[in-house]
Amino acid sequence: MTIIEHLRQYFLTCTVFSGKRLDIDCLTSDVESYSIDSVPTQRVLQRYIDGATVRRQLFTISSRAYYGPDLKQQRENIELFEDLEDWLDEQNALGLLPSLGDKRRARSLNVLSSAYPIDVEDGDQGSTARYQIQFELIYLQEV
Repeated sequence: MTIIEHLRQYFLTCTVFSGKRLDIDCLTSDVESYSIDSVPTQRVLQRYIDGATVRRQLFTISSRAYYGPDLKQQRENIELFEDLEDWLDEQNALGLLPSLGDKRRARSLNVLSSAYPIDVEDGDQGSTARYQIQFELIYLQEV
């Protein structure tokens, strides 16, 4: 299983995604769609003599939501991500980091950016926006 698949499984335990589908690298144009997406980065941060490495994985979690002048809708769009950040803070405080399979151990999982709209589309049912938040996973890759 890939790192991003392990992260997907981890985030699906968050109540924010209860009963929702979380795709991988594929945010559809449907409102209330969600995706966890890999972000290009330098992966290896440190190499040890025994061949083990400290690595990082950057990724975003995105959603598609209605977008416009309605203040209630604007608040709800950001609230989902604030709830996700709060959940991750709780998981970190409890030491509950994602399982990454054999020979990989998570060291930290942190939010790098708050949620923001990145792309707005006008459609038949009104405007929608892609909102996203960026994360960084640091992990040990054993030999």
